[in-house]
Parts: sequence; C-alpha cells; structure tokens
Amino acid sequence: MDEVLRIEGLTCRPGRGDSRALGPLDLAVRSGEMVLVAGRSGSGKSLLARCLAGLVPRVFPGRVMGRVDLLGTPLASLAPWEVARRLGTVFQDPRAGSFGDTVADDVAFGPENLGLPPAEVARRVDATLEATGLAAFGTSPLETLSLGRRQASAVAAALAMRPAVLVLDEPTSMLDAVAAHRVLATLARLAARQGVAVIILEHRMRLVAERATRLVVLERGRVVYDGDPARVRDRVFCRRFGLRPAETPAEAIPTPEGPAGANSVARAEAVTFAYPGGTPVLAELALEVPPGGATAVTGPNGSGKTTLLKLLAGLLRPGEGRVRYRQGEAWQDGPRPGDVAFLGQAPEYVFRHRTAEAESRSWCAADGEGGERAEAAMARLDLAALRRRHPLSLSEGEKRRLAIASALSARPRLLVLDEPSVGFDGAHLDGLMDALDDYARAGGAVLLASNDPDVLDRGWPRRLVLAPPAGM
Repeated sequence: MDEVLRIEGLTCRPGRGDSRALGPLDLAVRSGEMVLVAGRSGSGKSLLARCLAGLVPRVFPGRVMGRVDLLGTPLASLAPWEVARRLGTVFQDPRAGSFGDTVADDVAFGPENLGLPPAEVARRVDATLEATGLAAFGTSPLETLSLGRRQASAVAAALAMRPAVLVLDEPTSMLDAVAAHRVLATLARLAARQGVAVIILEHRMRLVAERATRLVVLERGRVVYDGDPARVRDRVFCRRFGLRPAETPAEAIPTPEGPAGANSVARAEAVTFAYPGGTPVLAELALEVPPGGATAVTGPNGSGKTTLLKLLAGLLRPGEGRVRYRQGEAWQDGPRPGDVAFLGQAPEYVFRHRTAEAESRSWCAADGEGGERAEAAMARLDLAALRRRHPLSLSEGEKRRLAIASALSARPRLLVLDEPSVGFDGAHLDGLMDALDDYARAGGAVLLASNDPDVLDRGWPRRLVLAPPAGM
C-alpha cells in the first residue's frame, strides 16, 4: 500500500479563548487503511480534522506548525479546491457543508465544481445515494430531512468527490443502526477495493472497531496508542483513555412502579402530526411520561423522534389529538414556564451568554440557590475548568454537556433531550447517565430520543420504538 498522508511534528494552537491544542503529532496513513481515531472529548480529534482539511488558519483562527503531506504534496502549498479534490471531510454538524437545496443538488455540488461532464456527475450522484441509502430522497429538500439523514447526505457528498483520503468526524453519531452499518460498509468497501484511506474520528467504538484496520488514540493532542482496534474490547484499556468500550453493561435508569398514567407529568393522546405539505409523521400516537423515571424513544432516522419530543415540549401543536400536562390534580393543554426544558440536536441554539458559567446560571430561578446549583451541575459534568470559555468555543461534546448541566440546574419537571450523547466519550457518557439517574431519583421526568447503542443498551424499562411513516 502506498502512503497517502504523512503528518510530521504537527502542532496547532487555536485562536484566543480556546484552550484546545494539537501536537506535536506524527502519523502516516496508507491507501486502503480504515483508521479509527479515538480519544476523550477535547483530545484534539476535531481540531485534527480541521487541520487536515486546510481550514486552520484559512477559515478558523489558529497557528499551525509542522508538515502535512497529502499524496506527496505539502498541504500548505495546495489551494482549497486542490485539497478538496484529494481529501474529503465530513464534520460533526452535517449542515455546515451543505450547498444545495435538495439532496441530489448537494451531492452534485462538488463534482460539478470539478468541471466533470454532466453524465459523470449524474453517475456519481446516483451511485453515492444508493450506497448511503438515500436513493429515495434525491429530490427531497435538505431542510425537510431529519438530522440523521442530513448526516448520511453529507457522507454521500464527500463520497461523490472520489477523494484519495476521507476524514469523517463522528459520521454515525445520529444514524440509526441500519443506516450506520450501511455507511460503514460502504466506507470499508472503498478502502478495500478502491484503496481510499478512511479516517474516522468516533466515540461509538463498537460500530467502527469491527471494520477498522487500525486504532489511533489521542490524548491531549498527541498520539498515545497506534495499533490493534480490538483493544477497544479491553475495559481496562478503554478506562485508561476515557473511551467507550465496545460492549456496555445494562444499567437501567429507574422508572416508577405501577401504571404511568396514574401520575404522569405529561401525556400525548392520539396525536397525529404532519409538516405542511407532507404526509403524517406521527399517527394516533399515545405516550405517558411519568415522574421519577426515564423514557427512551428510538426508531429509524425519519421516524418522528424529534417531532415527538418537540410536541411533548410544547414547541409544536398536534394536527389531531392533544398533548397535556398535569398541574396538581388537573390537566391543561400547555406547560407552565419552567416546567419543561428541551435540548435539541444543536445545543448552541440555546446559548445566550458569553461564558459557560453565565449560561448555566441564566437557567436558574432567582431563588438564592440557583448559582450553587449551576456550579454543582457544571462540576458534575466536568465543566468547571471551562467556566470562563465562550459557549461557542467549546467542542461539540462540551456544548452538549453545558446545555444539559444548565437544564439540570433549572430543575424542570420534564427534561427532554434529543440525541444527548453526541460527542460524549466513555467517561463523560457514564457521568451523564449518572446525572440523569440522580435527577430521576429526585422525582424528575426524562424523555430522550437516541439511536446510540451505548445509551440504549443500558436497559431502559420504558422504551418507545417508532416506525418510519409509510413509504419511507
């Protein structure tokens, strides 16, 4: 196998206010390798992806030193379009690299900008949509897709460029099991049959490790392990580097005894919902959300998990049926202020303040104890050292931890979380589950949506599995 990527003495110091750093880092990758890059949240994985894409300092502020050779050419000497032709990148937020109105338009954007003939562009679009399970969604507007399907679309757009190197930052984080295995199988075929070097930065070890040919672990911006991916099945090894082990024990978050309807905090009664011009996403759905426990909602991408959570949080109104909230012995159609905290898949949209500490404190009622609760919640989710950082300067996992810590400090009756584990390493995921456990034991109600096996395999006694709408 030929060497396609060589990194020598790479260091990166981001802009002011960002404490993350990379390097010095040395790494060589050959064609046909499928490299799993793992490490704690904040260990430098996403920063490495930005450097390899040539985005620091061209797009993101920072100082880069050392050398990166891509197909034998110094990366620093290549124009952005030349980098994009050789190296494809999929970042954590799939919306960040979208350029088209529809899925097919977005996948075609890169090949069209290479000046390829229309027939070749069409062939690439069709092939990549089929490989990623999006053949039926080519004409679908991107804005109508679930974030999981947006993630698959971003992978398809990168594949259509036919790069020699693919760098993917948590490409399966929001995909259901079927979609994740389909994407990973496609990447493995590209590596084995076409010699593409695939570099996957991922926390979900069990999905990637079985196909990876090599494991690289980062710690504080440096390579601390480079070898057999089977090591992720070793719990001692994973604990040492804060990784999620390939197998997770079943540890249930407690749920109340007896029928949920007897003391539910919220309920959906025969709810049907459709977006304007679309077919129903949910039909005749009933759900009880009890206090003192947790309910996990799962199902294929596009099955309506996010829609259901928004309905229960009062952010959407059902087309038919009712969503009701208990107030004492009575029920009403809307929650009271402070009763529900909703955190969606993009936590940065809730941030309003310039420091993490101010953001967390802003969620607390002015009861004299809010500051202490905010401080305790941040410490609980390992954010104390980041209190002076701007929320938008944090890594994706740190942003989610901050949003969840802020919501917990507000002590809502109902906590609604959409894919809360994205960007969480093994140690921080355990911390999150423990925090939700304590919140539930104190009488809070948790409703979360997830396709993450490391979350779902914790033995949730209350689980709702959604099926995709007919025809999808």
